[in-house]
Amino acid sequence: MSTADLRFYGLTLLGLMVFPFVIHPIGGYPGLATQILIVAIATVGFNLLLGYAGLLSYGQAAFYGVGSYMALLTVSRFFPSHPNFWLAMMLSIGFVTLMALGIGALVVRLYGIYFGLVTLAIAQMFFFIIFQWRDLTKGDDGLQGISSPALPLGFTSIDLSAPLPQADLGPFGNLGDVHYWYIFAAIVMFLVLAFMRTLTQSQFGEVLGAIRENEERSMFVGFDPAKYKLAAFTIAGALAGLSGALRGLYEGSTNPDALTVDTSGNFVIFAVVGGLKTLFGPVVGTGLIMYLQNVISAKTEAWRLIEGLIFVAVIVFLPGGILGTLLRRNRKGPAQRILAGAVRTGPATDASVPRGVTR
Repeated sequence: MSTADLRFYGLTLLGLMVFPFVIHPIGGYPGLATQILIVAIATVGFNLLLGYAGLLSYGQAAFYGVGSYMALLTVSRFFPSHPNFWLAMMLSIGFVTLMALGIGALVVRLYGIYFGLVTLAIAQMFFFIIFQWRDLTKGDDGLQGISSPALPLGFTSIDLSAPLPQADLGPFGNLGDVHYWYIFAAIVMFLVLAFMRTLTQSQFGEVLGAIRENEERSMFVGFDPAKYKLAAFTIAGALAGLSGALRGLYEGSTNPDALTVDTSGNFVIFAVVGGLKTLFGPVVGTGLIMYLQNVISAKTEAWRLIEGLIFVAVIVFLPGGILGTLLRRNRKGPAQRILAGAVRTGPATDASVPRGVTR
């Protein structure tokens, strides 16, 4: 294992360990930290789609929302007498992955605004199905008051809603305010980040970047852009489904709002504000905006204005996103270039395949 690997694993674990406590002095709380990690899983997947593949999708809410419904329906409707946490997760992720694969096969050959509009239309179709299928989904009321089953671990199980032992941490809160749900979400986030780091540093990530910058030339050297974009779309959809399933089980409820265009738009904002094509940028962006939505909103009704100003300021003054700009001060910001490429109407032809990408 290289020094870079050790540094990544060590700093990531350290950050996840202290995160629910360092936000306490600024009004945050462990429950918010848990929600941020869960939602950030979907944002990390969306970053693969937009940041690396250059595909601006407005349909991620469909995967996120269906994942939450599938998880809760599994424990409350499909297997009510024997609810199982792992079964709910596997069915949710499996169904959403197949759903993303099928949708992706239809849309990955589209470009720019056409790709975005079709994914938006498909998300609205799923919203309509969820909203109208009252016998199964309870319509606009959604699924409410569903208890999450314990997490089976071999011969024992853990109640994720149980708190950790009490321990006063002074200005950083109390250890007892943290529930096992946070530990589980942190473990999943760690695994997702490790997976995404490996994926984007592999030839797969390099080829995605080559396709984003110059699709025609990537075809000339022997790659099939549609297959790579389909893989990225499917992975992003699966991670959105995983995020939705965790959010549904964590909160014990979900509703059709999880499938709206606002939810898809949030993923765009989270990723762009944090930094496209960075590993931790989506987590930073998700944390900042969700902090505004949950903490600042309780202090001022103008929080939406603040959110909008932050988004505009990032695009204009920090074009690489918050984290991306810090990492690329001497390079052209990727957000403007990637977003510009995402609205093209045909294959990109103005850049070369990056060095190191071989057939």
